[in-house]
Amino acid sequence: MTFDDEIKIKISQLSDPPILIDNWEDIADKLSDSFNWKGSKIDWKKTTNYKSSQLFGNYSNWVLVIKKFIYDNEICAKIKKSKVIYYINDSSLNFAVQLTL
Repeated sequence: MTFDDEIKIKISQLSDPPILIDNWEDIADKLSDSFNWKGSKIDWKKTTNYKSSQLFGNYSNWVLVIKKFIYDNEICAKIKKSKVIYYINDSSLNFAVQLTL
């Protein structure tokens, strides 16, 4: 069983599983055309209203830091306005995840 298979099984067991997209090249192309890049990563410093936060300490504390960052920077409000959100892993998964509110 591959790592992809393991993750897909775990996702399918969620009470309201998101849509999995095996052919996500169109999404990647749109991202590629929408942002400036530094190597294989988005160059966030060249985006509008760039903000960041460092994650320190234990992984278990990160969820609280991430939630605070999302709410303090009104990211939650922007997410709520979106009809669809895509999660694309940076290389360990060969599929994308489509989330809807």
